[in-house]
Amino acid sequence: MPFQLSAFADESSNSFAGQIDALKRNGLSFLEIRNLDGKNVTDLTVAEVKELTRILDDHGLRVWSIGSPIGKIGITDDFTAHMDLYRHTLDLAKEFGAPNIRLFSFFMPKDKAPEDYRDLVLERMAQFAETAKEYAITACHENEKGIYGDNAKRCLEIHKAVPQLKAVFDPANF
Repeated sequence: MPFQLSAFADESSNSFAGQIDALKRNGLSFLEIRNLDGKNVTDLTVAEVKELTRILDDHGLRVWSIGSPIGKIGITDDFTAHMDLYRHTLDLAKEFGAPNIRLFSFFMPKDKAPEDYRDLVLERMAQFAETAKEYAITACHENEKGIYGDNAKRCLEIHKAVPQLKAVFDPANF
């Protein structure tokens, strides 16, 4: 089965131009956009994304995924405002033509058991997946230290409860 390589180009350069150069130098045509020119992708406007997309098109590059910070908030933080940011990020993903978005499963309070928040996490992850579906975008949960999905058992639990989520597995994050 053929597969397509993509990369976080911001790991090669902070500047958008440097990221494009690194992708081209390494023969990659897809990127996971996260930070460029000192700005997180979620801070971009639709007008900025239109211009960035034009530049990417000129270089034969496409965005495979938005490397978002969605879900990297405390489970007890304001979820309504975070959903607004998520919808904005999905709007940007549509503009980029990105079929995927990376997200996370919330930081847990240090003095509480993650299992105490299981139902709330699963409810919010399902909401992320359903909202992404409205945009015809695939939501991809990434494991990360300190979030609910910080071990294999809880990642499996998330994916069994919300099967429409895809998985991004980073072994270094465990």
